[in-house]
Amino acid sequence: MESLIGVKLGCLFALLALTLVCGLSPICSKWFKIDTATGHHRQVLSLLGCTSAGVFLGAGFMHITPEALEGIESEIQKFMEQNRTRGKADSSNDAESAFMHSS
Repeated sequence: MESLIGVKLGCLFALLALTLVCGLSPICSKWFKIDTATGHHRQVLSLLGCTSAGVFLGAGFMHITPEALEGIESEIQKFMEQNRTRGKADSSNDAESAFMHSS
């Protein structure tokens, strides 16, 4: 059991280190500096920025989707229950009014 915790902690720190190295490596490269970018180089940097923004937005929306669907489902169930009770009340009122008009 203790070796499993060690493996998990090792993987955690390895993932952290890999993320930091890959995320911060463009800072050291001249190619990624937007001040010196011109023409096609600027378009590539813009495309990379838009792609990363799309990844973050997609991850955020995927994170909130189950909660949103759960809320929508509960509201639909409440709406359906209200319509059932109204439908029963309306049908009994219609029957009474039909009986009163026929007499």
